[in-house]
Amino acid sequence: MSGVEIANKTVTKKNNYSSILTIVIPTRNRPAHCAAQLRFFRDCGVRYRIVVADSSDSPKAKSVRTACKGIADYRYFDPQTRVFDKWAAVVGTIDTPYVVMTPDDDITFPHAIDAALDALRENEDYVAAHGYVLRFGMHDNIFDIHSVYSFTPTIGEDDPLRRHYQLMRRYQPFIWAVFRTAAFTAALQRAAEVDGAIFQEITFMNIAVLQGKVMRLPLVYAMRGSEESLVPLAEVNPFFWFLKDAGLFFGHYLAYRNRLAQTIRAMNIPIPDDAKLEQLLDIVHGTWLGRAVDIGMINHTARQLLGDDLPAIYVAPQWSGWRPPERSDLVHVSRKNRREYVWREAVVAAEPRTEIAIGADEMANVERQLDVYGMTSDPGS
Repeated sequence: MSGVEIANKTVTKKNNYSSILTIVIPTRNRPAHCAAQLRFFRDCGVRYRIVVADSSDSPKAKSVRTACKGIADYRYFDPQTRVFDKWAAVVGTIDTPYVVMTPDDDITFPHAIDAALDALRENEDYVAAHGYVLRFGMHDNIFDIHSVYSFTPTIGEDDPLRRHYQLMRRYQPFIWAVFRTAAFTAALQRAAEVDGAIFQEITFMNIAVLQGKVMRLPLVYAMRGSEESLVPLAEVNPFFWFLKDAGLFFGHYLAYRNRLAQTIRAMNIPIPDDAKLEQLLDIVHGTWLGRAVDIGMINHTARQLLGDDLPAIYVAPQWSGWRPPERSDLVHVSRKNRREYVWREAVVAAEPRTEIAIGADEMANVERQLDVYGMTSDPGS
């Protein structure tokens, strides 16, 4: 039995959920990665409707359109379209009660989408569900699964402002989770009204948690590759934006915070007695910004501004590159193709253990699906 047949048989449910959930894949100038994710969903037997929202330059847009044939509906956007505007335009046309966006350059697992969907259908007070996100690199036909990217637990408080606090104090975005479409659309619409990529993102995240709870399931939801973001670091990292232009950063923050306060009041969310909402929001956001601060980088930038001839600040790549497995790493050899899976100790023994636990069964689920994933049409090549 082939890897494709095994994936179809054991991973994805046979129920036809095409009227229940829609998968949206936003993409720009990454036709090979987008095609790989599309083939992956097809070969794992995914039955949900898939929509690709493409804003690639020509001729890459033509390659994306070709990859969609027989797998996904294709929608084209002008390359200058802002990210959240594109997302809002696509999601606004979706008529299924649930939706999930999946990145073009990462791997989102069908068994995790199914589990998240089931969790939402069984828990009406939750607006989104997701799982662990891991990082990986590729070395020939070896998947180097080297670190845990996101893992924070369920945000299940009844009070919306406490959910806001739990989100920001250990901020890890879950924008790629499975969502109720109504909540997802409302969050996107608010985010599209804000300027600045990082403030668009946290607007989306906060409008989501203000509407309901968010479940983190104990399974591998997705894996992030070593591709760098198409958005400059200073636009997606609050600390690097501060280093580049502190005045502009705080101006955008103030506009964002005031909009968030207006939304909270419009939603009639109870505010604690004797608390000024704007001050509360500033302090909560301080828990987010404080963790991003690096005093060494601030001193380095100050000296540069004073005229010292110093090198630019170096940001390490997401993956440091291949290294042979160590005794504490797990190495699994695929029975279906010429491929190995290296699970680094940093993943299998990740801390805190009370929040991160990836067992043998879940590793097997992931590997069984990865057996059919490849950047070419032959995953074993």
